[in-house]
Amino acid sequence: DEREHSGEMQYPFIAKILMSVCSQEEIKVLPIMVGSIRTSKEEFYGKLIASYLADESIFTVISSDFCHYGQRFSYSPRPKPSEVSEQGINELFEYIEYLDRKGMDLIELQRPGAFADYFREYSNTICGRHPIAVWLNAVVANSENGTEELDVRFVRYAQSSQVRSSNDSSVSYASAVAR
Repeated sequence: DEREHSGEMQYPFIAKILMSVCSQEEIKVLPIMVGSIRTSKEEFYGKLIASYLADESIFTVISSDFCHYGQRFSYSPRPKPSEVSEQGINELFEYIEYLDRKGMDLIELQRPGAFADYFREYSNTICGRHPIAVWLNAVVANSENGTEELDVRFVRYAQSSQVRSSNDSSVSYASAVAR
């Protein structure tokens, strides 16, 4: 967690967007870093920050890469025969996208418990899975108490390279919008 770098990479982009809609004095940033925590803590912290995230004056960014595939990441799963036949997977990069989209679908459905189950089953290397899960738990808490309903949609997906052999590596990226 000490090597975290997503904030420093994103602040210039966030500042550029926000400065186009409000003055510099109005922008306040509160970074919240979430390390490796248990599912029960994801739920606890999600409920704890839910009311803040429901505040319309607060803009929230949750950051994560998706699958880190390859020997250098110690993650090189292969599709099951049933996944190959049912999903029409012919290449490893297609399997990586299949894995990522399973997680993305659960995020869109706002199902933090199913998202946790997905990690237990596939061990996908989504580095921001814990902050995503904290946020999902906040979203669910706000929905259950009638404070806020969000529609979550992924709008972009890409891979750094198309993995075709076990010697290749790739990192996946996905962007979602919640309104």
